[in-house]
Amino acid sequence: MGIPKTRKRLPLSVMAFLIVLGIVAALNGAHVAGRLLLATTARRAVVEEGTVTLGFPGEAVLLRRELVIVAPEAGIWHPQVSRGQQVTTGTSIGELVDAGQLDQARQLQEKVKGAKAVWESDIMAKKQQLQKSLDEINEKVPELLVQLKNDLAKMQTAQAQQLNDRLQEMLRQRGCLLVEKEQLDQEAISGGAWRQIEAEAKELMAQATNIVVTPMTGRFEDRLDGYEDVFDPLEFKTALVPLTPSGTVSAYSVPAGEHVDQGQILGKVIQEEPTFAQVRLDEKLDTVALNDQVGLHIKTAQIQLQGMVVALAHEENENIIVLKLFNAPPAISSVRETEVEVILDQVCGAVVPEQALIRLNGQEGVYCWQGDRWIFKPVEVMALDQGQAIVTGIRPGDEISLGLRF
Repeated sequence: MGIPKTRKRLPLSVMAFLIVLGIVAALNGAHVAGRLLLATTARRAVVEEGTVTLGFPGEAVLLRRELVIVAPEAGIWHPQVSRGQQVTTGTSIGELVDAGQLDQARQLQEKVKGAKAVWESDIMAKKQQLQKSLDEINEKVPELLVQLKNDLAKMQTAQAQQLNDRLQEMLRQRGCLLVEKEQLDQEAISGGAWRQIEAEAKELMAQATNIVVTPMTGRFEDRLDGYEDVFDPLEFKTALVPLTPSGTVSAYSVPAGEHVDQGQILGKVIQEEPTFAQVRLDEKLDTVALNDQVGLHIKTAQIQLQGMVVALAHEENENIIVLKLFNAPPAISSVRETEVEVILDQVCGAVVPEQALIRLNGQEGVYCWQGDRWIFKPVEVMALDQGQAIVTGIRPGDEISLGLRF
């Protein structure tokens, strides 16, 4: 009978090494598989060309030269311009009418009509009578001349003398009638006593109507918000303190036909150019100085304008800059208070989401997909705003990872 063979066991140290080697191999495989899975499932984005704005949010009050127009005297208001209408210096915006004087003037005008009608009728009757007398004389004069010629031919001296006397009398009468006719013509031109009454009526009518004109060229508005007197365009420093409405607030226009008192506000004229903006910022803009040109995005009107810094002040809790806008388009004509963004610069280049940026070994960069793997590429951040960054080191069209970490 044979002796059974026994299996020789490996030493414990070898067995331990093999176990550890198996675990390491398994972990490495899992890591490789995990990296491969992460690489293929990572969220991606394509780099695009774009612009990032370097801006600071704030609140602004738009200020202009504004002159309030008040009633020079009491009366009934009759406007002649509408809200928002452009006017020039000296334009009549309306009339103030004194009802009492106007009534007296109208009564005189009615009196003039009656007196003028009577006078014209009288003048016409006198002219007709004169013309009738002149026609009769002019008709008889030729007859007398014929008779006088015949009597002289017949040597009837006495009868010829009588005819001559009659002829001379008619000629004298005709001369008087012509003088009287000329006087009537002059009276018709100069007018009668009613002319004086008419002049009085016109004078009273002029006194009853007071024309209100604009003191400067601009845009007429019939409502006030209280900011009209808080800013002097010739003294920018007046806007370096927080501004609040300090004048009269009028939310309605004076309707036509309404009685107004002396000194009552009728509206205002706004000089659009130049327009200023007092901007209050939470952040101190150390890089901004007087006479710098900056952009101003007005959110209410969704428009971006350019302006120059004409005054600035840094307070403990608030910073104020005053901008003189280079132009004032109609889109901001009705804007007074608005949220804005002061734009210091706009940088163009390759745009990446901020979440794509990672820091590896002290270097800012992104993971770019090249071939079949992610490659870390260092970048330089040129500008960062609202989750978007302008960077150098990559190009538009590159595919990058969003939030990938190895």
